[in-house]
Amino acid sequence: MTNTASRRPLRQDIQGLRFVAVLLVVVYHVWLDRVSGGVDIFLVLSAFFLTSSFARKLDDGRPLALAGYWTRTFARIVPLATLTILAVVATAQWLMPIAVWPDIQQQAIASAVYMENWWLAANDVNYYGGAPIPLQHFWSLSIQGTVFLAWPLIFAVVALVVRWRPDAPVRRLLAGAFGLIFVASLAWSVWITAVDQTFAYFDTRARLWEFAFGSLLALVATSGRPLGRPGSTWRTAAGWLGLATILLVGVVVNVRNAFPGWIALIPLTAAATIVLVGDDPGRWSVGRLLGHRWIAGLGNASYALYLVHWPILIAYVVALDADRPSLLAGGVIIVGSVLLAIALHRWVELPLRNRTSHWGPWRDGLLVVVAIALVLGAVTGWRQLLTYQAERDRAEQQAQVEQARLHAIAEHPGARVLDPAFRPQSEPTEPPIPTIADIPYQWGLAGPACPTSWQLPTKAQQQCQVLTDPGLDDAGAGGAGAASASALPLQAAEGVTRVLLVGNSHMQHWSTAIREIGRQQGWQVLLIYEQNCYLAPAGDPINEVEKCADFWPDVLDSIEPLNPDLVITIATKSEDDGETVLTSGLELLEQHVKPERTVIAMRDTPRFEVGLTQCEANRQPDDPPCESGHPILDTPNPLIPLVKTVKGLNTMDLSDLACPERLCVSTIGNVRVWMDQHHLTRDYVETTTDLVRARLMQAIERA
Repeated sequence: MTNTASRRPLRQDIQGLRFVAVLLVVVYHVWLDRVSGGVDIFLVLSAFFLTSSFARKLDDGRPLALAGYWTRTFARIVPLATLTILAVVATAQWLMPIAVWPDIQQQAIASAVYMENWWLAANDVNYYGGAPIPLQHFWSLSIQGTVFLAWPLIFAVVALVVRWRPDAPVRRLLAGAFGLIFVASLAWSVWITAVDQTFAYFDTRARLWEFAFGSLLALVATSGRPLGRPGSTWRTAAGWLGLATILLVGVVVNVRNAFPGWIALIPLTAAATIVLVGDDPGRWSVGRLLGHRWIAGLGNASYALYLVHWPILIAYVVALDADRPSLLAGGVIIVGSVLLAIALHRWVELPLRNRTSHWGPWRDGLLVVVAIALVLGAVTGWRQLLTYQAERDRAEQQAQVEQARLHAIAEHPGARVLDPAFRPQSEPTEPPIPTIADIPYQWGLAGPACPTSWQLPTKAQQQCQVLTDPGLDDAGAGGAGAASASALPLQAAEGVTRVLLVGNSHMQHWSTAIREIGRQQGWQVLLIYEQNCYLAPAGDPINEVEKCADFWPDVLDSIEPLNPDLVITIATKSEDDGETVLTSGLELLEQHVKPERTVIAMRDTPRFEVGLTQCEANRQPDDPPCESGHPILDTPNPLIPLVKTVKGLNTMDLSDLACPERLCVSTIGNVRVWMDQHHLTRDYVETTTDLVRARLMQAIERA
């Protein structure tokens, strides 16, 4: 990962160890899907270099220059990280599944500001599974960034103590501070790993002990007292044992769900052993291998290798829809990652560092700010592009819907032809709708049941439906609004008009138009209906079925608790040869007319001995047309004299929409009108919506 060493020459064996640690991470990611401990070694080495540099400054009495350290450190590590993030953002739209785009956008920003580990922890991301995100590996860099900001403050505090007491032992103070952090963080790490390992993996607090371990290691390694006699056999053996432990611990011990607890001490102790004996000049020492110019040279590109290997692996997995690369493909990924890392180090990282090496803190800080701004700008641009594309697609979809609507109106205008302002574009070329086979399914769409918490009288509660509400996405039967409808309060929301439709199946077939009006007006529309039950007191002989005896009393008793703004019902009963005015039922309904409530009493729909649609289906070419008049159509609305004296009560007659010009026919505007002898099809009633709205609004104004 990142290099925070001072300007003094680095120990080449430690550079080689850095490469081994990152290579382990890469190999385990690509082939083994296990934890290697390589990241933990990397964190330790980062603290090792940082502490070595600051400890020497304190030893020499040099100023710490924290501002310069912070800006210079981030100016070195941010550009390459930014380049990686921008590459991921640039390729994610055409490579990554659309479902993870929001996560990539959020993680790009979190990674740029060194908060990726907390984003992963807050979103319960499992390091070992879940959707493949090409920036997930930035979690360790984010923790490092936090330490790079916080660790120098410890040295600053010690420097203040030394200034106050010049004889204070600097390294003992540092050892005490880092020892305290080590103990406290390790204890927290062990506990949180046992309680919530998924969260603990990304928790900075659970990782601080690893940095403290590296700092303590630096204090020991730079004390000037070598561990044992250089060239001794046991030092050589200890070095090779440490390297073997690092290479094999992830294979021999399944530590998948144990990190970052105490188990991480195994690879860290092995790495510490190599650091303490790796400078041995012996011919067979492990330092000779790790310090080889090729291995140590690759250590210089280890930060770039860590950055690029994970996006390359995820790109392969997503592009080929594979769980894991094969042995050959994995080898290609590893070699390709190493070559790309070398190229980035040689032609991007080094030239940039050389060009900025003489810069002061403000210019380094500006470079960091610009790099982060580039990421924020890229993500913002991506989001704006997606918004533009979504709006364009929405406009195209709306245009298609409108085109389909206009086509439907042109081919099946239905009741729209009754509007004097309607102008047909052309003669319909399609057959009438609904088809004869669909006629039995042309009842008005049901809505979800009214909430049981309303506790309406029994029959009303059983038959109550929510047809539409401004807060429901879809109040159709089984629609998305069904669940949210169950949470509606007994009283309508403030500013929402509640409309209550009550009656029998004739009220139900007109509900198709009133429901659509309610959607357009932002109303809440409720329907309580029962087949064959006409508005009448209990026991009235107008209702021949037993179920109606309890229905209307319960419905009328529900009006007050529901407190609707508008009540609409059917107040006449059509018959084959005329109609009956439901006077006694209307008198009961009048009791519920209040100053703030409007009641609309509708005239019933005509009915016939033989259904006109059935007539049309059975009609032979030489038979007379299927059409019929009805006495209702030749007489004024009988409800007018009854309601005109009651303020808030009015009437509405829609019979001419079913039978225009006093003649009932099977098809109007290429839409079949009748389901049977007296029920209208849903398709036809839907086409009456504009005409019904005009009459309903007039009736409300007159009431």
